[in-house]
Amino acid sequence: MTRVDEINAQIAKLEAEREDAMMKERANVLAKMKADIKLYGFKTTDFKGVLATRKKRGTAAKKVATKKAK
Repeated sequence: MTRVDEINAQIAKLEAEREDAMMKERANVLAKMKADIKLYGFKTTDFKGVLATRKKRGTAAKKVATKKAK
């Protein structure tokens, strides 16, 4: 096994570890967010316009690109 192969194997291992750690931390972050939302009494209307979905952002970007192309 060459040194490059060893490094690539280490990278793959670390990427898998990172993904696992992120999924575990994500669950903790989401649980804390839910608890804070409940604690402070936030409603969905409080987030209107603050949390845009990716789909909406992508649609807006396409509209701008289409207008420029014409």
